Amino acid sequence: MIRLMNMTDCRRDEERFQNGQSVAEFLQRQNLDGLELMHLPGGEPSFFQTENVKGLHLRNWYDWVDLWNGNLENLLREYETLDQIREIYGGLGRDRILKPLQTDLELARRFHVSYVVFHVCDVKNTEFFTNHLLHTDEEVVDAAAELVNELLDGKPFEFEFLMENLWWPGLTMTRPEITERLLEQVHYPRKGIMLDTGHLMHTNLELSTEEEAIDYVLEQIEKHGKLTAYIRGIHLNQSLTGSYVKEFLSHKDEMPSSHRERDAACYEHVFRIDPHLPFTSHRALELVEAVQPEYLTYEFISSSREELEEKIRQQNRTLIS
Repeated sequence: MIRLMNMTDCRRDEERFQNGQSVAEFLQRQNLDGLELMHLPGGEPSFFQTENVKGLHLRNWYDWVDLWNGNLENLLREYETLDQIREIYGGLGRDRILKPLQTDLELARRFHVSYVVFHVCDVKNTEFFTNHLLHTDEEVVDAAAELVNELLDGKPFEFEFLMENLWWPGLTMTRPEITERLLEQVHYPRKGIMLDTGHLMHTNLELSTEEEAIDYVLEQIEKHGKLTAYIRGIHLNQSLTGSYVKEFLSHKDEMPSSHRERDAACYEHVFRIDPHLPFTSHRALELVEAVQPEYLTYEFISSSREELEEKIRQQNRTLIS
């Protein structure tokens, strides 16, 4: 099993280290084998030593299915004008989604990564506030499979393509039939799943303790039966924010009227839901043992190198049997 740390190439993250060698030394001290890198617009991936980058997290859009399907009516309802849609996406065609992802895949090829990660979900800012979901899981995974096939068919890539669960419409890892539907439609032979434990917890707003959350995640894994073999990696983190989400949804009548105001509010909302904390319960090891992943990635949100280091130490302590 390869143990990794998630890190972006934004300046805020890179400034914690002097250079790529400093990152490598940090990883070694934490008993980690490398990085899962998330490349961001304006980021500088050349900061990192190639041999330390084992995985690449592809960029994502929370709201992309209507652009992919050419549904301008839904987009105008959310973003108000064609000019604003063009500003957000850079245009109105499928190439606005394909080209950035093709750039990321080429970066993955240059780094010789073992895997890439792709979010399979779709949600609009209005849906954040109302929880009235526009698309079904089926619609999102069908569009995602079409997109993935467009990206990968006939390409000589060697990395694994791992699709990550979220708690919005798409791949949630709560419905094995949806997981199977997605996997069956994707042509790429080295396809699989990156299970994010925190994201799975967000599908149950009644969870209040780590023990309950671990039991819930184990239950969803067990439900997947033979499909569990496709879970090649785990983003290991936890957050118990069901009470916050329920309180937030109780104020849906206070939703801002403009897209820009909703967008600003939702940015904070996402991080309140999904703070990416380390486990404190030693039962976190049961999650790893249930899946036996090839890649175990620590994905935390931190404001400093010292905070990141302490969260890694905490996670390591929970995985001692």
